[in-house]
Amino acid sequence: MLPPSTPHDPTPAEPTPETESSGDSAADSPVNSPSVTVDRLFASITDDPETEADAAGEEWEDEEPVDPANGAVATVAEGGAVGPRLRKRRRPRLDSPELRLRGRRALCPRIEDIAPLMLKTVKLRVLTSYLPSVRGLEDDDLTRILREDAAKLAEPARVRAALDDHDPVYNRGQLKAMILAVLLQEETYSLPENKLDAKVIEFEKSLVARAAGFDLAGLRRNDPDRWHRLDTYRIVLDAAWCNDGQISPDEARLLAVLRGHLGITTEEHWVISAVIGRFPKTGGALHTADEVNDARKELQRQGVVWYYRDENDQNNDVIPADIAPACREWAGQELQPVNYRRLLSHDAFLLPDLRAVLEARGLDRSGNKPDLIARVVASDLRPTVVLGGLDRERLSAMCGSFGMKSSGARAELIARLVEFYDDLTFELRETKDEREAWYSDFVLLASRAYAELRAKKVINKDLDIGHLFEGATGFLFGVKLKLPCDPSRAENRADGRLRLDADHCLLWDCKSVESAVNLQDHLDGQFDGYLRKEQQVGLRPLGFLVIGPAFTPQSIRLANQYKARTNWDVALVQADALKHLADRWAATEPDKPFPVRLLIRTEVIDKDRAEFLLSLA
Repeated sequence: MLPPSTPHDPTPAEPTPETESSGDSAADSPVNSPSVTVDRLFASITDDPETEADAAGEEWEDEEPVDPANGAVATVAEGGAVGPRLRKRRRPRLDSPELRLRGRRALCPRIEDIAPLMLKTVKLRVLTSYLPSVRGLEDDDLTRILREDAAKLAEPARVRAALDDHDPVYNRGQLKAMILAVLLQEETYSLPENKLDAKVIEFEKSLVARAAGFDLAGLRRNDPDRWHRLDTYRIVLDAAWCNDGQISPDEARLLAVLRGHLGITTEEHWVISAVIGRFPKTGGALHTADEVNDARKELQRQGVVWYYRDENDQNNDVIPADIAPACREWAGQELQPVNYRRLLSHDAFLLPDLRAVLEARGLDRSGNKPDLIARVVASDLRPTVVLGGLDRERLSAMCGSFGMKSSGARAELIARLVEFYDDLTFELRETKDEREAWYSDFVLLASRAYAELRAKKVINKDLDIGHLFEGATGFLFGVKLKLPCDPSRAENRADGRLRLDADHCLLWDCKSVESAVNLQDHLDGQFDGYLRKEQQVGLRPLGFLVIGPAFTPQSIRLANQYKARTNWDVALVQADALKHLADRWAATEPDKPFPVRLLIRTEVIDKDRAEFLLSLA
């Protein structure tokens, strides 16, 4: 195995070294582990489990009978039959830093978020290889195509084909792969434009440093099989270079097949290339910033790396969240290094566990826990493989400690843990306004997407949706659109009021439904009364905004009839359109209030109409 690379990603402080337990046999079974660790990890099973669980406010779940040889103990039900047992689901450790770090994936920009913020030249660069022709397309046309075809642009087969399209210039192809490796290690797969080239060159330096410490002789003593694979690849790679001083596309494809067969990672390939003097470039020279920029543009033409300007007027290179999974699979990345270290720092992993993993790969097994973790993360071992070394009881306890389902097969528990750790942000983000988190799920709240909202732990019970939707809407108007917004907590009042001047106002009300809002259910018996109550307190309402996921076809007819009868406008605002308008406005005019009178109209406001209103603002 190769020496660990120099960390180059933002990483929290390393965990405090834990006291070593005596003897390596403690890793074999949780029964032989230190009792304090067992007590901390395992939920107790009592004679009267339901009573105890109810008293503690915890939940119980049935656990399927599992072969005791795999780490589970089946119970004997009445009549001698083996049946499920009740396991107390561990209450989440609310003081655990992991639980306060969830939400990384939600921070990653998607194609639909990026497209409106891209320069026209970059949109053309992405779409030139995708469309038969881009002649005559205006900037708005390009944005629309990018957003409408986002799913096609992110198809794993398309992305994989682009990544497997070996560059005829071998060193440039390797440089493109390094750009991807650097971006995939970033929290949101993005970097400011002016930092990407420096990070890539620093990454090259770290690989060259690993090559300088590459000890094939030592590996041959400790792990002959692994040595044989690496040395075989070294001989073949050197022969390919020596043939004519370059690597042809056919040779590159054959080397890729050989790496897959021998189980050699891309980083190991680069280190071995440096050992034979062919990396970063022939002779060992580093790439220049101009060369990094050329490779970056080629990745843009392949629709893999995108480029946009954010709300802070900062230019960024990014792998969109839609495309990142295919890139990560291609790169063999299950967890980013920051979160891989966090996973291994869990107290379920004991020193003997980590030593056994390292010993199996012929790596140094000395040092404290942070030392061992660093070596595992730098190796070719995937998190699923390392977790596979733990027994089912410990995997179950890890899931339970974070409030996740703790029953199921070992493979399910492992997948659950990798999914959980993959969603952790690199640093704690304290928000001053809890509504900001609700706003990120604005459209899901509007459409009452129960399953997804529960899976994301946005709601605990269905009744939470109405309150969160109203709070998110207040955040949208007050923070995103910079409007004076008065939310209401009184009965028989609209959810909120937008003040236009001393006495004029515009009312709004949220309607979250699973399908479409039927205005007939709310207009005369509810909204009309809200408007008249505003008049009774001396205000002059000019109209009403009904915010929902969609509206029935007859709703706009009723709104027009109501307008003709009362002269009050009723705008039927789709939630996705309102969020789109708010995000675009906040990005382009962060300090300027939105001209809210543009919303005083009797019509359905969808995304196209929202774009039109933005053009008038």
